[in-house]
Amino acid sequence: MRKNASVESASSQDPGVRNQHVRDVMRRDFISISRRESLLEALQLMRLARLRHLTIESEGLLVGILSYRDLQDELLARLGPGASLQGTLAPAQAAAIEHLSGSPYSIAPDATLAEAAARLERLRVGCLPVVELGEQGLRLVGLLTEMDLLRAAYGTS
Repeated sequence: MRKNASVESASSQDPGVRNQHVRDVMRRDFISISRRESLLEALQLMRLARLRHLTIESEGLLVGILSYRDLQDELLARLGPGASLQGTLAPAQAAAIEHLSGSPYSIAPDATLAEAAARLERLRVGCLPVVELGEQGLRLVGLLTEMDLLRAAYGTS
């Protein structure tokens, strides 16, 4: 494999990027759904807004995160041999929250971008909800995506 000498890692271009905090680059404006939204409604919203992730929250607290891939996997799993489209769409009316498993992965706003990148890579996910611990639970304050890290590293807008 030939290595291109002109391509450098982001950390060698700007060592400060690794030490920036999640709160400095996270998205504060993002779309969340309630726990009552159906899988079909979530899919339609993702398509219309061209999103890959939706956070699910209840009263400002993080309940879960739903990715476009999760939705595709869930809906395609229903298209087994002999399945009809009508039979597939009926369960898609169920609330999205019913299809979440386990606690959502998240990160704190004071974590470094190096920590965030390592967590994204280790978990093999495309985004992390940014949360602060509140009296009632994990309060959703932002969303960090792979694209946010790329923008921070390479200064794209």
